[in-house]
Amino acid sequence: MVARDIDIGPLLENRRIGRFQALTLSLGVLTLFVDGFDYSSVNVGASAIVSYFGVERSAMGWVFSMGYVGIFVGTVLFGIIGDKFGRRPALIAGVLAYSLPALATMTASSFQDIIMWRFLAGIGIGGVVPNVIALLTEAAPKRHRVTFVMAAFVGYSTGNATIAQVAAWFIPAYGWQVVFLVAGVAGMVFSIVLALFLPESVPYLAATKPDSPKFRELVRRALPELALTPDDRVSLHRPTSETRFSLRLLFESYRRIATPLLWIAFFAESLTFMTFSSWLALILESAGLSAQQATLAFSYASFGAMIAVFVLGRSIDYFGPMASVVSASFAVAMIIYLGFPGLSPAMIVAVAVVGQAAASATHQSLNGIVGAYYPTIIRGNGVGIATGMGRVAAIIGPGVVGYLIAAKVPLREVLIYIAAPDLVVAAACVGLHLLRRNPEAKADFERPAAIAKEQMA
Repeated sequence: MVARDIDIGPLLENRRIGRFQALTLSLGVLTLFVDGFDYSSVNVGASAIVSYFGVERSAMGWVFSMGYVGIFVGTVLFGIIGDKFGRRPALIAGVLAYSLPALATMTASSFQDIIMWRFLAGIGIGGVVPNVIALLTEAAPKRHRVTFVMAAFVGYSTGNATIAQVAAWFIPAYGWQVVFLVAGVAGMVFSIVLALFLPESVPYLAATKPDSPKFRELVRRALPELALTPDDRVSLHRPTSETRFSLRLLFESYRRIATPLLWIAFFAESLTFMTFSSWLALILESAGLSAQQATLAFSYASFGAMIAVFVLGRSIDYFGPMASVVSASFAVAMIIYLGFPGLSPAMIVAVAVVGQAAASATHQSLNGIVGAYYPTIIRGNGVGIATGMGRVAAIIGPGVVGYLIAAKVPLREVLIYIAAPDLVVAAACVGLHLLRRNPEAKADFERPAAIAKEQMA
């Protein structure tokens, strides 16, 4: 039998979803489900924490902001780890890095301890996201790429909703510590599941260890229809300049426009979504709901986000970043409307659910599209730096809202500040959509399926 020279890139991009891809997607969804547990534990426990330590609500701005400082550090640090050592070890380490501080938070004896442990937990939370995005972007067939990433973030929203249910029903009986116990134990157990079952990214191994037996074994699992023989030569062709990370690669070709637009979009979007989600439970209490009603509304909003994220993910696969313009516009309208006086409790919940769902869908849509703008060898860094821009904004936004609340600024004005940046996101997404018409961008986004058919012949 004649040995074949096989470029697996087109084959991976144009195949149907098989067991290997389904396993990677399932573990990606579960990874962000557990990540959502820890991320929202402090948000839904905020009211009880404030009461327990006898501090003003505005003091939670420090907790939220320092958590995002940790998330920023983790996003950049684990993006580098993922590109250097692999998506798999980076994900396992990231889950452990937030699970241990979550468990330690239960021992906090002062409000300052809460701030410290949330900073440390943030490092792991931030480290998981860019590597999940990179792993799923590289595992998904081209036509399902955005859907894969955004389906994983449905898991994230489910985690947010579930931990809110835990808070609503168990904090009154067991105290605020229960949410951190659940988040920490879930993370520790799931890190073992990842160590046992999570496969490495095939494109990553092709770029870094093309001669390793592990690479060939993963190719057999990912592309069983190849019927790979020992004599076949397997590779993933890419430009010779893309052999190692360099910052200039983020600005080569059409990326000299795409990268700044992505950075602007992530920064502005986080000023809205991260700030709104951090303060949502306390904002709803200020609007007139009880602590339990506000926590349950947070849960309903997260369930609403699951639906919005999935619908928008499919829309982006067909319409590109323009789909995000619609969700961003809905988020702006609903968040501002939440500040209108005279709303009934039922209307407050309904508006909050739609506003949070639209803001979450916008946030996850950027996570869904960012990986496609970067080649494999720089994808972890490209995603990590772009999402890191959002983490910088997340440090600023919650702290400013804490200042505004302390200054007794009316709730409606606070909500206008939170909502307005999503208008910038809408404008940036229009630019990203138009950029896809660039001939070089088309070559990346619309790689011909004919290459795959030729190699399979």
